[in-house]
Amino acid sequence: MESPIHHKFCRPSRVTWLFLLAFVGAAALGAGTMKKGSDEMEVIGKVYLMGNEPFTHVALETDDGQVYALVGEHEKELRRLQGKRVKVVGKPSEEKPRGARAIEVKSFRVMEEK
Repeated sequence: MESPIHHKFCRPSRVTWLFLLAFVGAAALGAGTMKKGSDEMEVIGKVYLMGNEPFTHVALETDDGQVYALVGEHEKELRRLQGKRVKVVGKPSEEKPRGARAIEVKSFRVMEEK
């Protein structure tokens, strides 16, 4: 006769499967902005300025409300694209202007409006 304790801990329960499924689902949702290599990001959103003059920063807000400060050599060009939908490719930056995560932009492209 098999011990009920041994049997209980050997078979994965429904709760275990649900937990595993939820974990994998959350990981898949979080991977939406990471299109390139592990250290390169591709993000699409609307360009705007955050902060008040003379301390403004160029930022990008994604459709799901995430905000990224945009830093690097393309900052002046991106500043002129306020209100436009843009795809940026870059690397996460250590800078945190106004507490936002930052992307050091390597390239960008203006997208068609939704």
